[in-house]
Amino acid sequence: MKKVLSVMLAALLLACCIPFPAFAINQYTYPAPGGEFEVNADGDAVLASDTEYTIPSGVTMTVPSGVMLSVPASTTLRVSKGGKLEVFGSIWLRGQLICDGELEGSKNIDLVGNGSAEVEFRFPNLSSDELGLSDKIKVYCYNEESNSFKTVPLNEATPYHFPLNSEVRIYSIINEPDPTHDKFDDSLFPIEFHNVGLTYMPGQKISTANVADDYLKLGYFTTTASTGGDVTFPKWSNDSDYLTTKKISLPSGDGYECIPRDPNVVKSSDGAVYVKYGEPFSFKVLLDDAYDMSDYQVYIYNGYGWLQLDADDGFQAGADEYNYYNIAHVEDDLTVSVRGVMKNSTINLIGNLLETFKSIFNMLKEFLASLKEMFAGMKSGE
Repeated sequence: MKKVLSVMLAALLLACCIPFPAFAINQYTYPAPGGEFEVNADGDAVLASDTEYTIPSGVTMTVPSGVMLSVPASTTLRVSKGGKLEVFGSIWLRGQLICDGELEGSKNIDLVGNGSAEVEFRFPNLSSDELGLSDKIKVYCYNEESNSFKTVPLNEATPYHFPLNSEVRIYSIINEPDPTHDKFDDSLFPIEFHNVGLTYMPGQKISTANVADDYLKLGYFTTTASTGGDVTFPKWSNDSDYLTTKKISLPSGDGYECIPRDPNVVKSSDGAVYVKYGEPFSFKVLLDDAYDMSDYQVYIYNGYGWLQLDADDGFQAGADEYNYYNIAHVEDDLTVSVRGVMKNSTINLIGNLLETFKSIFNMLKEFLASLKEMFAGMKSGE
């Protein structure tokens, strides 16, 4: 009998040393190696306090649908680069989440109390031979939560953390050799995240050298910080590929139309044509037959003042021998104004009126001269 009791006692002690799910509700202190967080009898997964958990590279951990994972205030859950966290259920985050890898289901994570979560964006070394962009662009990041900007170094691979689900703004500004004009269009130089192109939000570009004072006036690429990953830039190919496009407004009106010299340049419905910065542009004013007697004038406004194209009289533009107006370098948006176009019949009417007024004037002049002679004779007869 004693032998049987001894065996039973030994078996009981051995059972106490072996983990058993029914007695382990508060013992889930690590992500399970099977790919999911261990779940207790209530359908919850609870991490231990004062612990840092890491999902390593090559491992995908899942919070299943219907499961709530609780992360205590003193606990950190880290997703390493190359690792992945899938949240199909929910996470109750009182502690800290740092995601350097991939995160799916970021909207299912709730921050509680002082809980915090960040995802990592990794920028490449832009001075490498492969990219060769260090002398071409300047890169800045905007942190919405702190309303602050940070320069991204171009000579090293740089990680940058954004608050989870915050707006991400990446300013990729092409260096302007000429600060007076907007030579390059930053939106034409795309940025990708997870091989997906980011949306470009236009801004009002500035010419100041102190960009830090005027970030919000600049255009930027934007996305949401819902996962970590790599930011990539295409290779710089040719400066002309990124030249900004300038708008030239060519008017049309009663009896006339402004047309480009190049037949391949097509006007839009509102009369606009678009050319790249620095390119030449020529146009002429085409008159209808019923208006071809007009002595019109052409003026070109660049947003700051009137261009003087071989002007002989003030700011009126002058045409070449073929009646084309030639702009050697388009550096601004331009608006063309044509004045003095009238119907031939109106011009003839005005001419006839002028002749009539001239005849009347001459008659009055002769009449006054006759009166003058008459009064002079009367005076001498006295």
